[in-house]
This record gives sequence, C-alpha cells and structure tokens, in this order.
Amino acid sequence: MAYLKILLILTFSTSLLAQDKFDNLNMRMHKFVDDKDLAGVQTLVIKDNKVLNFDTYGYSNVKEQKPLTKNSIFRIASMTKCIVSVAFMKLYDQGHFNLDDPINKYIPEFSNTLVDDGKGNYVKVSKPIRIVDLLRHTSGYGKSNPLLTAKFNHLKSFKSTDLKTEVERMSKIPLSSEPGTEWRYGPSMNICGYLIELISGKKLDEFLKDEIFIPLNMTDTFFEIPASKFDRFTTLYTKDNENNIIELDHPNDSSFTKEVTFFNAVGLLASTIKDFSQFCKMLLNKGELNGVQILKPETVLLMTEDRLNGIPNAKPSNANHKPNASVGFGLGFNVITDIQKYPIEGSLGSYGWHGSSGTYFKIDPKENLILIFMTQMKGFEYSQKEIFESMVYKAVL
Repeated sequence: MAYLKILLILTFSTSLLAQDKFDNLNMRMHKFVDDKDLAGVQTLVIKDNKVLNFDTYGYSNVKEQKPLTKNSIFRIASMTKCIVSVAFMKLYDQGHFNLDDPINKYIPEFSNTLVDDGKGNYVKVSKPIRIVDLLRHTSGYGKSNPLLTAKFNHLKSFKSTDLKTEVERMSKIPLSSEPGTEWRYGPSMNICGYLIELISGKKLDEFLKDEIFIPLNMTDTFFEIPASKFDRFTTLYTKDNENNIIELDHPNDSSFTKEVTFFNAVGLLASTIKDFSQFCKMLLNKGELNGVQILKPETVLLMTEDRLNGIPNAKPSNANHKPNASVGFGLGFNVITDIQKYPIEGSLGSYGWHGSSGTYFKIDPKENLILIFMTQMKGFEYSQKEIFESMVYKAVL
C-alpha cells in the first residue's frame, strides 16, 4: 500500500513537472509574438497518439486585431512537397514506376537535358534524371550561376497555367549539376506532380483529395481555399529593413482565394495544424490511420531513411534542417543520421521538413512523437523552430 502511494505521488509530480515545462514552452512561443518577431504562432505536440500540448497565440491579422484560432488556415509552403511525395509513392506502391526509372521514359521533353559543365558551357548530361533524384533533390535543378538564376526567376515571375506547362518550361532549363551528384534544393517536386497527373489521369488537386485528404479526414487542406473558409485564412507577413512586421499576402488579395489552375507541388498548399497532424499520424503509424492504409509500411521506411548515400550538399550548411554531418535526406523528408553531431535535443531517425512561410514539423518514431509549429512569416528565423524543438524534448523526456 505504501509503495502504491509513493508511485502515485511520483506519477503526479512527474505530470506536474511536464506541464510546468509545457507552460514554459508556451510562454517562450508567446514571447516571439510579444516581441513582434511573429504575428502569431500555433504549436502542437502529440506523443503515443495523445495530444500533450496545443497552444495558439497572437493574430491571424495584426492590423485587424483578428486572433488566431484553433482552425486557422496556414500556407504550408514547402511542406506541400512532403504531401506530394507521399501521394507519388502511393503510385509506386501500385507498381506504376521504379525509383531508378529515367524520367524521360514518361516525359520525352527530358531526353536532351543539358547541364552546366562549370566552365560556362552547357553540355548534354552523362546520365538521365531518375525518379529517385526528384524525390531526394539530386536532379541537378537549381540556381548556380546568374544565367540559371535568371531562368528560374523568370519561371517564378511569369507563372504557368498548369503543371504540364510548368514542367515543359523546366525541361528547357539546363541543370546546375549532373543528376545524382549533389543535393540541391529546387523545383523537382513539380515534375513528380506532373507524373502523378500523367499516371493517374487526374489533376493533382483531385488526386490529393481522393487519395490523401478524404481518407485522412483532412477537410481544410487546399490549393484553392473555398469562399466559405476565407475567414479562417491567415495573413502572410515579412520583415522590412527596420525589422517591422509588414503584410505580404492578405486573404482578400491572395492567389489562394482566387481560381487556381496551376497546382504547384513545390509549395502552394494551405492547411490547418489539425489536418497536418492527421498526415503526420499516418506516417508515424507506418502508413495507416484509422483503418485506412495510405502507404505500405516498407514504403514509409524507404522514404524516411537517408537516401543520399554520401551525395554532398551543393551548398554546405550547418543549418540543422539541411543535409550536413548530422542530417541526411530521404524521399521528401530530412532525417537525423548522427544524433551525436545534431546540435540540439532529438532522436536518431527523426524526420520532417519546413515551409518558407514559417511552418515546420518533425516526426520521431523512437519516441512516438510529433511536433508541429505554424506561423506566417516569410523569411522567418529558423532558430525559432530550434527553440521549439529543444523545449519540447526537454518537456517530454
């Protein structure tokens, strides 16, 4: 009986300590808003399929004093790539392609791809871009010199009307490096999106809805936000030269609230923290959620293990979200490969990604843990997410 009392006291004390640490976490996140570093912030921590902490603080729109709500809709930017990667690998599970397939097998426009030889010349690639290169960002696409930078800037400035047009335009741009030789972050996921359309016979938005969003009950995830949900869509901010928060994209004028025909797989989905947690829970549960199998367990493992196999980062970085001495890259996700060299708290094999508008997530299979951070700040400080990640681990472990 005495042992049971001691156990109950210890359990209660541990619970209070954990809650105290989550209170500290929330206060630190609030400080980002109070210090005018962010307009608003929303965080979610799930462990063992239980919500340990959810917090929302600040504004959806600062000028209007419109608060963030639990179902606010955020631009998830490059976290879009993760969703499209999963959708694409669903077709892999169905036997539609092999990872080593050259993409010109499906898209003939890539049969004569050129590459920068480093001497100012553009020559034919020595080997074709493979599907695996698209997923792990080793296709060679990306900026490396003024000419290629100008070509990609033109691509972004004069937007395509659909994925087919975008990919055909991309096929005419030379590569910065030979396929499979460097990790270079770029727009390769749009080629995956177009391959989804070619293989499935559906537009990308329709395929995602049918194969990912409806099965996972992700009812608030869109390329084009329905008019009935405009009021929940957040304003995107950035900082000016004086470090003031300024509006960059208001819902009233946003491309997200107008007709969308180009379903940009690189980074133009919007979602809620609840919806995205459904996606994360499916991955953590080895491809299945609530009796619905999205991916085979072995495919989830294939995607969330390092697939670079020593391929270097074209732009060496100490940033803990890009490939370096402690972080590799799978098929759509970064992954911790050396926990001893990882600069903050974490677990070997944890994986995730972030979005340039301020969103971030991590999935930790070892601890059965999901972390999600949502804000809307273009040009955010990545250190904010490191603080969040570190404090979560201190609270949980």
